[in-house]
Formats: sequence, C-alpha cells, structure tokens
Amino acid sequence: MYSDKTIYKYIDLGLLNVRNIDLPRKVRFRKRVKKTTVYKIDKQCLENRTYEDFLNYILKHPDTPIVEMDSVEGLKGGKVLLTIHFVNCSFMLAFIREHNDAQSVIDIFNNLQKILGIDKFKELFIVILTDNGSEFSNPKEIEFDMITGEQRTKICYFMAILQVHLKKVLMKLITNF
Repeated sequence: MYSDKTIYKYIDLGLLNVRNIDLPRKVRFRKRVKKTTVYKIDKQCLENRTYEDFLNYILKHPDTPIVEMDSVEGLKGGKVLLTIHFVNCSFMLAFIREHNDAQSVIDIFNNLQKILGIDKFKELFIVILTDNGSEFSNPKEIEFDMITGEQRTKICYFMAILQVHLKKVLMKLITNF
C-alpha cells in the first residue's frame, strides 16, 4: 500500500502513465514554495562582541558610560529610526534612515564623528550595546575610523531573543507596579 504523497510523487516524476492534468484536484492547487532561511548577519562579527564580553568590559571599567543602540521599524521596507540611548543621563538621539541597512548606520556614525570631532566622539561612545540585527552587522566600520584606522568605539551585541524576554519581564513589572 502506498500513501497519497508517494503516488503524487511518482506521478510528478513520470513513473506512472497518469499525468497531473488527469487529476482535477492536483491541477487546482498551487505548488508550495519552501521558504529558505537567509542569514543576513556574518556570525564572525559576533566574536569578542558578545554580551558576556560586554559584562567583562564593564567589570574592568565600571565608570564607563553605556550607550544603547537599536532600530525602530514602521512599515517593512519603509523609513527606519536609529535610536541611540545614553543610559547614564537618560538622553536619546533618533535618526531617520531611508533603508534598514548597515551602510546607513555607518554613515550616521561617520557624520557624528565629523560633527563632534574624534576626541569628543570617543568620549561619548566608549562602548555601544546593541542587538544583532542585520543593520549592525558591520561592526568594524562603526568601531574604526576608516581614514586613520583609529578605534573610536567598542560594539557589543545583546542577543535579540534575550532582549524580547527582558522586555516581557519589564512589562510585567510595570503592570504589577
């Protein structure tokens, strides 16, 4: 005894004298397309930039001001906000970007360095904590000045799954408060 799926597979392969056009229900349905998962992030960019590395850095440098960075998407494919939150003074900057890509983030940091100067930039952005979104997948271009090669900041990745979990916990605390 063969299953329906096996019979349909044999028909598709041409092993039987029956064709798909002879099967009224088979012709009516569209062929299913399997979605392939595409990873936009180079996993090597996470090396020495994990949350554990961030915690170790903060233990060694406890007075370091922390900057958190994230993207806020409206409609898919539309404009995106890049938010930069200075935790120690509860100050947030937001920049509108046309596309949610790594180059737009790099351009914003290059413009900030141009406006502030390298010394002030290094003073404000000592360490940046962000999620591992595709827009932050080129940390070397953000961390280093491309003209001089000088390191201007350090980026660490806070895993998005953990971030979602913490947001849920915080929402519970807020609603219970």
